[in-house]
Amino acid sequence: MDLSNIVRNLYHNTFNPKFAAISAVANGIMAAGINYAHSSLEIIAAGGAGALAGFVSTGFTARLVQHFSPIRNRLASYFLGSLIPAAATFAISYMGHSINETPELLKSCIVPVIISYTTSHITNFITRSGYMLPGNYPSHEDMR
Repeated sequence: MDLSNIVRNLYHNTFNPKFAAISAVANGIMAAGINYAHSSLEIIAAGGAGALAGFVSTGFTARLVQHFSPIRNRLASYFLGSLIPAAATFAISYMGHSINETPELLKSCIVPVIISYTTSHITNFITRSGYMLPGNYPSHEDMR
């Protein structure tokens, strides 16, 4: 397998950059706002850590949701497709804010986790409807 196939397979299996970019902006603003009572440097650092964590976690978790979307049982698809990405979001966000020494550590992690859980339902719905599919996704007819 050549490098271009490896990169393409990695992309199709692990990351969604469109959702990642949107999340970076939203999470950066939220983390900065949550830490508004601290110094300017801490606010900027928290915002940067939130943006980076949001980009990485959402890029990964949006694609993770899409792995559960083909499950025919809708309850299982939506439940697993939201719970597992939310747990991954917490782990990534917690690590980023721990490394950054964000003053309001858990508060800075909770909001992205709640958003991840709820937006995973939307991502799952969009995917199950046949939109924004990665190149290696099962055909829409296979999901019925």
